[in-house]
Amino acid sequence: MSFAQLLGDLPLEKFLEDFYLRQPYSRPGGAMHLRELATWETVRCILASPTCDSRDKPEVDLLLARQGRLWDGTGQPSFEEIRRLHQDGYTVVIRHAERHDARLAELASGFQREFLAPVDVQLYCTPENQFGFGWHYDPEDVFIVQAAGSKEYSLRKNTVNPWPVVEALPADMRFEREMMPVMKCRLDAGDWLYIPAGYWHMGQSQEAAISMAIGVMSTTALDVLDFLRQQLVDSLLWRQRLKPDGLRAADASDGADASDGALEHLGAVFADLAEDLRRRLTDEGTIRVFVNKRRRAFAPEKS
Repeated sequence: MSFAQLLGDLPLEKFLEDFYLRQPYSRPGGAMHLRELATWETVRCILASPTCDSRDKPEVDLLLARQGRLWDGTGQPSFEEIRRLHQDGYTVVIRHAERHDARLAELASGFQREFLAPVDVQLYCTPENQFGFGWHYDPEDVFIVQAAGSKEYSLRKNTVNPWPVVEALPADMRFEREMMPVMKCRLDAGDWLYIPAGYWHMGQSQEAAISMAIGVMSTTALDVLDFLRQQLVDSLLWRQRLKPDGLRAADASDGADASDGALEHLGAVFADLAEDLRRRLTDEGTIRVFVNKRRRAFAPEKS
């Protein structure tokens, strides 16, 4: 599946320039061809698929939530039990659904090739006039495809914790501190909505609804640091050992003697490292290696 199919007459370049990473965007009727990918039959087949602890067949990642509270049951309920819980108001969520369904895997691969980033697909089955989760934000860019029913999404720009990353997601997202205005977007079957990473959002169904959330973990500047470490292991400059007296000097609160000379030495080493980073980050060759590495990882050439 080509991502451009979702855009219709909107050029990809314009979407990337005006909306991606910037602001929400929706297209009524733009995902009609994807509705059949997310059904109760899809859920049933995923739950019935063989699961184990191996990497090839991971266990189904299932959540049940009602108005912000997770189901407190134990074990994985059967499909029939899940349908009963759904009737009791629980939203059924299958995370990483692409690991268990070939068509969803193909959908995820299409997004992965387009955005050169990891992609996961989540399925949501929400009862009428219910919501599974309250106000929250994700470290991913999210494309929501409404497969059945309808939902109204509330959206707010995040000024409390902009550009969140997985490693720094707080337990308390502090929604009450947000001052930005609320936007509303209704999705009916076949519509889709893009929500930038970090945007506050919550969705409430008007009628029983099934939707897909396609999460794209877009490249961050931190990924550049991860890439650089792999390049630096061949450098004698970066493999040099740092003297323990310099490390103690950085914090003498434990009573250890801290000489100005040790701090100056460590400062000189840091200055050399900073200069090496500046040289590498401004070298076109380094940039090309980084780009090619992302392409090979997320958009491999077809054999």
